[in-house]
Amino acid sequence: MPRAELCISKENLLRNVELLYSFSGKPLIAVVKADAYGLGAPLVASVLEERKEVSALAVACVEEGIELRKAGIAKKILVLGGVLKGEEKALVEYRLTPVVSHREHLRAVEGLPIPIQVKYDTGMGRLGFLEGTLQDPRIEGVLSHLSSPLDESYSLQQIEKFRRLVEAYGKLPYVHVESSAGLLYRVAFTTHIRVGLALYGEKPCPTYPVEIRRVLNLRARIISIKTLPAGFPVSYSKSYITQKASRVGVVAFGYADGLMKSLSNKASLWYQDKPVRILGNITMDMTMVDLTGTQAQVGDWVEIVGERQSFTDLARLAGTIPYELMSNLSKRVQRRVVDSTPVPVLK
Repeated sequence: MPRAELCISKENLLRNVELLYSFSGKPLIAVVKADAYGLGAPLVASVLEERKEVSALAVACVEEGIELRKAGIAKKILVLGGVLKGEEKALVEYRLTPVVSHREHLRAVEGLPIPIQVKYDTGMGRLGFLEGTLQDPRIEGVLSHLSSPLDESYSLQQIEKFRRLVEAYGKLPYVHVESSAGLLYRVAFTTHIRVGLALYGEKPCPTYPVEIRRVLNLRARIISIKTLPAGFPVSYSKSYITQKASRVGVVAFGYADGLMKSLSNKASLWYQDKPVRILGNITMDMTMVDLTGTQAQVGDWVEIVGERQSFTDLARLAGTIPYELMSNLSKRVQRRVVDSTPVPVLK
């Protein structure tokens, strides 16, 4: 019996695929790097494997691609983070498509019988060639990355620069620059969209034009409940002192599981339809919550993220972005795919 679990709604994940495909009119490159943003890459890839709207999967490194192949995934896999000397054999053996963004990447794939894609830096200042056209018969695609997709003026500059670079290549099977937030620009000359966050049910901005569905339900069990008197300190450093007699529950989920310590005394979790405030400092394995006025019992579930609260909501309170919270989810959080949603939040 798991103490903490992340339930992934297959129904809503596939519905988001359909919604994003319908809005853009383009097939998806599903970003499953960083263990599919913490969801579990093999689980997510297995759901997406047979969908015709998903043209390819994208990972950060060769090791992530190997993991998917060993899990039985047959769909095309792009390696976004380049390729280094010593990784050549794995690229061929596991049928991985490297994205080259540096001359050293080209040297690493020299002579390999595999397709490649070329990345350009149009204003991100990270990976990518700044200019020029590569002459290689293996090139099947060109891509770039928007650094600030909610900055319309800057993003349009990047898109125009990318358009000029793409023109030099002529017609290619893969041309992509639109991320989840980048869909706002509906770029006419691209062939695919490259999405992660929106696919997993988190809106990149409040006015997002696609009515995506929540995919995730993250929950953990209550492992202790007791009534503390007024004036009693809770957790390390006595950062919270009870103001009155309080029913305090201990939830089996802490910062080692992915609940950032910066949410201490700020955020709430949910028991049934009631928010239960975090009391004191979040600890490595446990978080204390105020269960006063509830009928909660040891063994019951508390919802961390789900229909009532998103990773985006928690990230706002923590002063970070949902990507960080999601990708920090611990391996000890059990992941499973469920056929439909909502996921029940109680025992």
